[in-house]
Amino acid sequence: MIEPGSTVLAGFSGGADSTAMMLTLCSLRKVLDIRLIAVHVNHGIREEAYQDEAFVRDFCKEHDIECFFYQKDIPKLAKKWKMTEEEAGRRARYEAFVETADQNGAATIAVAHHQNDVAETLLMNLIRGSGLHGAGAIRPVRGNIIRPFLCVDRDEIEKYLRHKRQLFCHDKTNDENIHTRNIVRNILIPKMEKEVNKKAVAHLCRAAIEFAKVDEYIQNETDKRYQALVKEKEGCVEIDLKSYRGEDDAIKSAIILKCLESLTPSRKDITSAHVDSILAIAEGTAGTASIDLPYNLEAVRSYDSLTIGVKDTKNSSNAAKEYEIPSNLAVGDELEYEIPNLGIAHIKVLQYNGGKLFPSSAYTKWFDYDRIQRAVFRRRKADDYILLEHVEGLHKKKISKLMTDEKVPKAVRDDVYLLTDGSNVLWAPGIRMSGAYKIGDTTGRILEINIDNGGFCNG
Repeated sequence: MIEPGSTVLAGFSGGADSTAMMLTLCSLRKVLDIRLIAVHVNHGIREEAYQDEAFVRDFCKEHDIECFFYQKDIPKLAKKWKMTEEEAGRRARYEAFVETADQNGAATIAVAHHQNDVAETLLMNLIRGSGLHGAGAIRPVRGNIIRPFLCVDRDEIEKYLRHKRQLFCHDKTNDENIHTRNIVRNILIPKMEKEVNKKAVAHLCRAAIEFAKVDEYIQNETDKRYQALVKEKEGCVEIDLKSYRGEDDAIKSAIILKCLESLTPSRKDITSAHVDSILAIAEGTAGTASIDLPYNLEAVRSYDSLTIGVKDTKNSSNAAKEYEIPSNLAVGDELEYEIPNLGIAHIKVLQYNGGKLFPSSAYTKWFDYDRIQRAVFRRRKADDYILLEHVEGLHKKKISKLMTDEKVPKAVRDDVYLLTDGSNVLWAPGIRMSGAYKIGDTTGRILEINIDNGGFCNG
């Protein structure tokens, strides 16, 4: 992990994990012949954060370690980046690490993840629907990032600190079971260790290592087959399906993912449903077939050739495609539509029970089904409007004006799918919902729509 004579940057929060890692690196400093520097990032969330910063300063002074301090307004950055505070905190930390590493010539960045982190990440990824890559959880080495503590668990770390009589900071937010990771860490894993297998963490960590090995092998084989089967062109990729169809299923899926990665800024909005849809049309041999994808992409098969690239909305056969929700669905009925540039729309009819707890997710909405004449997902039209709630009642706004006010990029406005009832827009997913179709005292049936991918207006 570490080259003799190199500079090693260590992320140092002051918590038990990073404090133990700093002690270990300090004790090995002469043996490894390294220059050790630390980076501490104050997230500006907890009142105790400045006490943690003071602890880090004192520790580094006592052990003669250079330390660089950053203060980041994580709540503000989370809103700016449209992500959770946990995700924003991670991004801010690594930005600080990379900046400091570049300024100080540090070849390696050490972070203090351990076996419990691996087990938590594996479970979270599996629960969220991850594939093999996510099942590999946390890798010991990724680029210039190293994780030297992946061989020990949290109990061993705390025993080591007690043996050294070394104090450390405790983040109280880690005890609050309001985030997914904390629920997994504080409830799920302890229950597994107590009631299923006391070595659950070690076994999960071992499984992640095996998953990572298999994933690396498949990725290496995929790279070879990608070079042989895929032609990269300006704004698109083309796959020779005659040879592609003979590949193993795992390689087929991995090639499709690699194609999408080469064309998109992030894998975040690419779901297994998109990959499965591409795989399905790739198996066909007669005529042509196409599907819409996030980031204004489409996959088009023409006989034995599959092209994935930026959609030509002027010539696309799906340019005016509409998706109508039947008006005669009964309570309990369900259906799904793959909506271009949005994702899978899961549609269900529920019986309203008079409750007041409505979905708060940006992509799960409830509508009064009995008020709707004809619900259709389609692209916008010139006369479209939406009724928005104001103090004095409902206010009518042109959908074009709404998109301008909400800063929807001009380049994508014509490709955004809306849920409409005639010219009346019920919902602009990711933007606004009409106030005219909300659940009320007279509601009988609920039309529930959940979209598992935000498309252009993700957030």
